Amino acid sequence: MNRYVKCRKNDTYFKDDLAHTFADLSVGQVYKQMALYPGEADSGMVRVIDGSGEPYLYPADYFEPLLVKGGVRPADQQFTLRLDEITKGVLHAEAVAAKKSISALLREWIDERLDLPENGN
Repeated sequence: MNRYVKCRKNDTYFKDDLAHTFADLSVGQVYKQMALYPGEADSGMVRVIDGSGEPYLYPADYFEPLLVKGGVRPADQQFTLRLDEITKGVLHAEAVAAKKSISALLREWIDERLDLPENGN
């Protein structure tokens, strides 16, 4: 199961008399949590893929876990995806073959491949 966390703060962090700031974290953003390496379990840290795209350790209290469950979730945001003609044609062909709309097919693919939060928490 994929685990996701939501950044709840991004204060300066002090460790060993050094101040650390985290430019690659944004409060309110959701990040993918990775497994800790051996020996890190009691560190009070979590490993997340931050805005740089790389997994780094951050203080655990900077994040809140997201409950990840299946089910129907009301959509509260929209986005527009622009596709080249070939990709659009392939999606249309897939949707026709599945006897679904392109939107329904894409929603199904997303639900199959990602464990997303049940109600946006």
